[in-house]
Amino acid sequence: MSDVLRLVFGNIPLKVLAFVFALFLWVLAVLDRTYEVKVDVPVKVVEKGRSERVISDVDAKVAAVVLSGKGKELLRVKRSALEFKPVVPEGKFGTRQVRLNPSDLKLPPGLVVRSIEPEIIEIKLGPARAKDVAVSVPTKNHPGAGMMTSQIKVLSGVRLVGPIEELQSYTSVWTETLDLSTVQQNEIRRLRVVPPPGGFFCIPESVDVELVLEKEAARIFLGLPVQIVAPPTIDVQVVPNEAQIAVAGPANRIDSLKPSDITVQIKISGLGPGSYRLGADVSLPERFRMVKIEPQLFDVTIR
Repeated sequence: MSDVLRLVFGNIPLKVLAFVFALFLWVLAVLDRTYEVKVDVPVKVVEKGRSERVISDVDAKVAAVVLSGKGKELLRVKRSALEFKPVVPEGKFGTRQVRLNPSDLKLPPGLVVRSIEPEIIEIKLGPARAKDVAVSVPTKNHPGAGMMTSQIKVLSGVRLVGPIEELQSYTSVWTETLDLSTVQQNEIRRLRVVPPPGGFFCIPESVDVELVLEKEAARIFLGLPVQIVAPPTIDVQVVPNEAQIAVAGPANRIDSLKPSDITVQIKISGLGPGSYRLGADVSLPERFRMVKIEPQLFDVTIR
C-alpha cells in the first residue's frame, strides 16, 4: 500500500511540471492544426459623391464567409473588423451585380477564403434629388464643474440626397449624439451627420458644431402644489399633495425663477378605483432642468 501511495504522491513538483509541459505541447499542436470556420461578414456598399442616383436596395446585407487556416492565424482575426465594401459601378439607374472581393477582408497571411455566400450581390439604383435640411444635435449628460451649455450651433448647412419619392418627407437630420460630459470649455466639435435609412446620404458627411458654456446654479423649491390631471368624474386623493424640487439652470436667471413657473402634475389615465404609487411630471421653463424631486412616488387613491 505504501508503495502505491509513494507512486501516486511522490515527486509532486516533477509531475506538475510534466503535466504543464504536456499541456503546452497540446496547445501548440492544436494551434498548428488547420481549421475551417464560418463567419458572418457585413456588406457595406460604398457610393460617394453622387447626387443624381441613390442605392434604393441591396439584396444582401451580410455574407457568410468560410475561412481556412491554422488555429494560431484564425485567433488573430478580429471578426468585428471584417466587412465587404463593394463599390457601385458606373452607370445610371437600374440593377447592378457586384462581386464581393475577398481582399476587402484584409486577412492575416496564411488564411484563405474558401467560399463566400452570396458571392455576387444585386444593387438597385434609383433617381435621386437633393435639398437643404436643418441639422439637430442630440445630447446626453451635462458639462461638469458647475457649467451648462448656453448654445449649440451648427456652423454649416447640409444637403440631404435620397430617393425622389421619399425625400419630401424629411426636413431635418440628426448628428451623432454629443456627450456633454466631455465638454470642458467653449469649443468647436466635428460631428458625423446620420442620414435616414433607405439609400439616403448627406453632403457633407460631418459638420462643425460650436459649443458655448455658461455657469449653472441650483435652487430648491419647497411646498410646490401637486396638480391632478384626471377625468372630472373620478375622485382622486394624493398624499403628500406638495413636492420639494431641486432645479438647475443659468446662474444669471436662477434667482428670477418663481414657484409659479414650475408645474408638478400627476396624470391619471386608464386607472380604475384603487391605491397606487405614481410619479409626477415636472414642467420647467426652457433651459432649466430638474435635479431631484421628493418624494419620487406619491400615494394616489382613486375612488
